[in-house]
Amino acid sequence: MVRFKKFIPRSLYGRFLLIIVLSTLIVQLVSIYVFYYTHLDVISKHMARSVVSEMLFVKKSINKPGYEKLLQDLSENTGLTFSFEERRRLKKKKIADSDWSKGKLHDYINPLIDPYNRFKSELESHELKPYEIFENPESDDLIIVKVQTKQGVLSFDVPIKKITSSSAYVFTFWMISAALITSFISIIFLKNQIRSLRNLRDAAEKFGRGQDVPSLRPSGSEEIRSLGISFIKMKERVMRQITQRTDMLSAVSHDLRTPLTRMKLQLAMMSNSQEIDDLKQDISDMEKLVDEYLDFARGDDKEKITTIKIKKFLQEKIINYYAKMGRQINGHLDLTAELEISVKKLALKRALMNLINNAFNYGKNVNFAAALSSNNLMITIDDDGPGIPTSERSNVFKPFYRIDNSRNPDQKPVSGGSGLGLAIAMDAVTSHGGHIKLFDSPLGGLRVIISIPV
Repeated sequence: MVRFKKFIPRSLYGRFLLIIVLSTLIVQLVSIYVFYYTHLDVISKHMARSVVSEMLFVKKSINKPGYEKLLQDLSENTGLTFSFEERRRLKKKKIADSDWSKGKLHDYINPLIDPYNRFKSELESHELKPYEIFENPESDDLIIVKVQTKQGVLSFDVPIKKITSSSAYVFTFWMISAALITSFISIIFLKNQIRSLRNLRDAAEKFGRGQDVPSLRPSGSEEIRSLGISFIKMKERVMRQITQRTDMLSAVSHDLRTPLTRMKLQLAMMSNSQEIDDLKQDISDMEKLVDEYLDFARGDDKEKITTIKIKKFLQEKIINYYAKMGRQINGHLDLTAELEISVKKLALKRALMNLINNAFNYGKNVNFAAALSSNNLMITIDDDGPGIPTSERSNVFKPFYRIDNSRNPDQKPVSGGSGLGLAIAMDAVTSHGGHIKLFDSPLGGLRVIISIPV
């Protein structure tokens, strides 16, 4: 069973088409087989036997008293003309049969492809052999049959219509035509049904990547329309939940920023001391946390996709930006200046900056590389920090997750983050249809590889 799976199409359209074509082919083969071995075979047998009987009568009447007049009347009434050559022999040398003609399959196929098969069988069964059959060069409606007798060679001009039936060709033509017409109609109907499924698939794929999905119009069969309606309802529920989450965190952010601003003003009016400086730092950390929560909740669903020259974007927005900040990045962009891709600029920039900030927080040296591979933009970020254990690499992309399982940012003095940086980066890359993977870096720390379809 496993061997046959390799030949089964993977797409639904291909499998539907295979079912229809295979069913039609089986019906045609069975119909042709039944037609040839019942109706056509019986007709051909009677037609061939009638002609062979006349040929046998001619053979037995040769050299009998008055046979010339008798055979002349027979020829005029039946249309079977003949001639006799005395003291002549047919060539008895016979070409050896191939392995194909000796096989059992040949016995079933030969009656379908040889229109004179039944006629030959009747010749052999009535001892009209050896014989030879030739096409008549002067008439396409006649064949020449030469039969060996004791006195010489009898040559007959046999009308083709007397030994074969033209209905076989008409039947085959209409069978093939019907198969082609029904297959063509089936393909048209299948395409209409599959088009609805493909539209639904594309909409689900875009929605899963966080992209904007235009209004989907359910079409197709009742089941497909029902599936489309269910998808639309699901999309509305998900979008409502996302909107409620965004609105809630936006309100929380606004409400928190107001007292934080008052606290900053009050602390600014107080005398400087170590306690006051610590409070100012706590307020600053709280503002950063609020901003990160808002960035994570808001996401980039409303940002439009624009086409940019990716090499220029990475050089100016990433490498040059950190150079101005006093953080040198070892950048290598193996891209052409004309290469353009469609991305959400703010989302991609935020994702790369979160990853590079993490690299600088945990290491001193950061390498940044970008190249094109198999129609994918491959971005690699290396650092010489402590890295991330293999068992934790799938967990660090979860929101609010920290490797030390601590919810207190004070216990993570190196980064001071909220556990949302990698989650935000993952959402941004996923919204472009890409993915992020973590590996060990040649620098000794962590390697992050981002793949985005071009």
